[in-house]
Amino acid sequence: MHGYLIVGAVLTLATALALGWKWQLGIYRAGVFALAGSMLAAIVLTASAPLIKFTPVTGTLTMWGVTVIAGLAVLLVLSFRDPDRLAPGREDVIVSPADGRVIYVRTVQPGQLPVADKKGCTCSLRELEGTTLSAAGAVAVGISMNLSDVHVNRAPIAGQVRLIEHVHGTFGSLRSPESLLTNERVTVIIEDDNLQVALVQIASRLVRRIVTFVPEQRVLQLGQRVGAIRFGSQVDLIIPARKDVRLTVQVGDYLVAGRTITAVITSRL
Repeated sequence: MHGYLIVGAVLTLATALALGWKWQLGIYRAGVFALAGSMLAAIVLTASAPLIKFTPVTGTLTMWGVTVIAGLAVLLVLSFRDPDRLAPGREDVIVSPADGRVIYVRTVQPGQLPVADKKGCTCSLRELEGTTLSAAGAVAVGISMNLSDVHVNRAPIAGQVRLIEHVHGTFGSLRSPESLLTNERVTVIIEDDNLQVALVQIASRLVRRIVTFVPEQRVLQLGQRVGAIRFGSQVDLIIPARKDVRLTVQVGDYLVAGRTITAVITSRL
């Protein structure tokens, strides 16, 4: 095996591990993907060696560049995909609005409604003042989305869109607690009878747009597409803190938008 293939593979692995940590893709998964991609690239470059004369420098750069570009292309395809989802055939559930992993579950006292909790730093949603979620207390479920997750967000309940509030920001990294005060976000409140639920789309540093698919007053079906945010991002699901609303997820669980049941409304059973 040519030496530049080994050096290129090492550089690819180092790049993948760094990006896997930075973009929250998972170190192990990023490493396995990098090694698999390097093996395929090595086969292609070895087969083309009789036609293209590589020097140690050009061979290393080609090996590294081809593998990294191919990996980024795969991530883009994964991030922009929009598969059809079949929502549960029930009226007593609240489903996840986003694909991703639960990073916190926080009970919010009446009159206070934080978007997130990063190292003790909270940010209240002023747009929810005057709603039952703010007045009676709520539970905030933070869902972290990485680049490989589907980035289309879906309605957690069936009901009417009561509010869409777009707050512009400066696109700071979500790893920084202070960024919660400045990151762009879109808050959507959906109401059905006496139940209000909110989903909060929070942009990350790489995002320059949050897209909303539905207008205010639109009546939604359970699991219907509501909007999308691209690349790494976070979605908060805000549900009422009521005795008849029983949470069914915990920190560390992986959720699927429009499909995973996050809470059960026992009064509707």
